[in-house]
Amino acid sequence: MKQKILIDQETAGKTFKPHWNRLITAGRAHEGLYAPWRKQLRQVQKEIGFSYIRFHGIFNDEMMIYREDENGNPQYNWQYADDLLDFLLEIGLRPIMELGFTPTAMRTGEQTIFWWKGNVTPPVHEKWEALITAFIRHCMARYGRSEVEKWYFEVWNEANITPFWSGTQEDYFALYEITARAIKRVDAKLRVGGPATSSSDTVECPWIKEFLAFCEEKDLPVDFVSTHPYPNSYPLYCYGRPCYKDENGTYDSFVWLNNAIRETRYRDAEIYITEWNSSPNCRDLVHDTAFMAPFIVQNFVKTIGMVDMLGFWTFTDIFEEESLGQSVFHGGFGMLTVQGLKKPSYHGFWFLSRLGDTLLDRGENYIVTRKEDRIQVLLWNYCHYNDVYANGDPTCISQLDRYGAFLEKDDETMEICFKNQTGQMRMISYSFDQAHGSVYDSWVKSGAPETPDAEELRILKGKSELDAQISHVDASETISVKIKPHGVTLLEFTPVE
Repeated sequence: MKQKILIDQETAGKTFKPHWNRLITAGRAHEGLYAPWRKQLRQVQKEIGFSYIRFHGIFNDEMMIYREDENGNPQYNWQYADDLLDFLLEIGLRPIMELGFTPTAMRTGEQTIFWWKGNVTPPVHEKWEALITAFIRHCMARYGRSEVEKWYFEVWNEANITPFWSGTQEDYFALYEITARAIKRVDAKLRVGGPATSSSDTVECPWIKEFLAFCEEKDLPVDFVSTHPYPNSYPLYCYGRPCYKDENGTYDSFVWLNNAIRETRYRDAEIYITEWNSSPNCRDLVHDTAFMAPFIVQNFVKTIGMVDMLGFWTFTDIFEEESLGQSVFHGGFGMLTVQGLKKPSYHGFWFLSRLGDTLLDRGENYIVTRKEDRIQVLLWNYCHYNDVYANGDPTCISQLDRYGAFLEKDDETMEICFKNQTGQMRMISYSFDQAHGSVYDSWVKSGAPETPDAEELRILKGKSELDAQISHVDASETISVKIKPHGVTLLEFTPVE
């Protein structure tokens, strides 16, 4: 079946704020001290460009920020934090500063998470309050008050699940109150929010209603509401089989979230999704497949105007929660492999970054935008999970054959016409599918080398690039484009004088 797209260049269109270029994420602060991590992030900023970054563990012991002397007096050391923040600001990224985890010297228990032992017990309140105050004052002294006022401060991470928080909901709310008041005492213009909760079995986002009710009762500031509605039925895959929601899982959660916030006094708070991916499993083999490019494109286009930031978790496979992945393609979250190979998710964001900020038209599998005199037409052929995989049975896929997870679909044929338009137009096309730009598929065809040498990496890097073509077309003629399953194509039209 052919789908027709009629483009009217005379229409004013609708200006909108893209939310795909506002936030990117990384695993934890200490990884930001690694040279390969920084090299990859520089590349992401140069080729795509984001405004903010969020990561765990700024107060982990490995960052060396907080110690106490023999008399219990605090000793602050900002050198690693300064080095990281200096770099991020240098490449045009500001932090959404996730405040956590608990430094050992102010812990109230022994529970930790991951091999790097982030302590997830509630901190001693007086010591935590002093740390928050000292940290923000230091940042202001180093970077200037006006700069830090552009940052965001998020209290903890996913306190609604026990791996990340040993306390109760009441304990978290108390921590939020102490933290938010401490931040505002330093500077009332600083922006604070939460509760950064995980996904759930339904469209509802955990703790949101209870959190906002508590903040209303205590008259607390909530400059932004944050949560992590992964489109899955389990917040962490270790809890059980990771079932997947339907194609509208993300959209439906955003509808619920907007309605919940609108019913409170915080109806004007910004909405930040500070973690999001196709799943919260850092060994989900689907993360490496061509599926990810149209998954990202479709979900971002469908949710225009629903949230202020939607942060993809994460920009790189240099990510150590379950230690470093052993295979080049181990199902990591990243847009780039450890070796720096561009994965399909990278291309999904690159495609979005090329769109203009005036919306002319959009449909189930396309969007048309304008930037000055150039028209962008983005097309995709999304294939959702089949019932077997969606219901948590991973036996339908393997390391070298991962497409058994998806519904089978035919090619999509799109016909593009310009209304009342004549003359020549330059058309640049960028195409992605399993045969063009999907480095995982090229890796499989190359014999799946687990430790590719320099020559193999050079070849794979070439295979990870999009197919690009330049041509000239008559604006009065119909342009036909075929999109393969898991494919994405961007057409950019510019009038020829």
